[in-house]
Amino acid sequence: MRNTSEKSPLLPNESNVGQSIGRIDSPFRYPGGKFYALKFIMPFVDQIQHDEYREPLVGGGAVFFAKKKVRFDWLNDLNKDLMITYQVMADPDLRIQLCRLLSKEPATRARHAQVKSLKPTTPLEVAFRTYYLNRTSFSGIIYKPAWGYKIGQSVEPRGWPRKIVLAGRKLEGTRLTAIDFEEVVRAPAQGERVFMYVDPPYYTTDQRRAYEKSFTKEDHKRLLDCLNKTNFYFCLSYDDCPQIRDMYSWANIHSREWWYNTANCRGTPRTKGRELIITNYEVKHHKNARLLV
Repeated sequence: MRNTSEKSPLLPNESNVGQSIGRIDSPFRYPGGKFYALKFIMPFVDQIQHDEYREPLVGGGAVFFAKKKVRFDWLNDLNKDLMITYQVMADPDLRIQLCRLLSKEPATRARHAQVKSLKPTTPLEVAFRTYYLNRTSFSGIIYKPAWGYKIGQSVEPRGWPRKIVLAGRKLEGTRLTAIDFEEVVRAPAQGERVFMYVDPPYYTTDQRRAYEKSFTKEDHKRLLDCLNKTNFYFCLSYDDCPQIRDMYSWANIHSREWWYNTANCRGTPRTKGRELIITNYEVKHHKNARLLV
């Protein structure tokens, strides 16, 4: 039962269901997040009408939070703390508790060190630690050895509850798992038409600093094999490099450039990245979000 005492000036009205929420921002700061690329990616996503949506490597979930929900939504990531945090956000009572805990917090180096040393034992405690450190750590990096506080790079706590509530409402009813991506890609369909957005770590970059679970060359090959054999529609984001162009030469490759903040934090110079959007469906008018099939 929903907590009737959850109303607070810190929080938006909870009266609407998650599926009615339109585009919102991800509640996380995430390495490799696609916030700056959404205007390029969403027209490809919107081309395919579907009633089942999957993200096997969700990370910060920028695309999920930007699109409309469908009958079946499934988000997955091997980072268990991240997925537990999503699960807490999706629970109406737990997310209010999380908001209240976080709304009392200062964003300081001393508090960052204290929270980093916590050893959570409950989902709420995991979510508290994960979210606080994500919002106060340099670049939002969740990978534990890399967590570090930097003055001027923390997002102020007063804005955290609203982000959590909006995200949580949209997450309600969504399947949230922390399993290998291959299980998600290969799982039987629940809906009539399945669409997947896949956003793996870049092929040519060192991920050990930013991610708890690094993506190996073998993982890139496994993903290729899964997508080459799937009967589901997919839209895939990758770095533009010869290896990926060669691996996905059988698919439709679209090159795009966008400005992004490499450190994912305020005050850091933005650079222009050249990336690929790869699909297994034809996109004749990629600048328009019209349904082709």
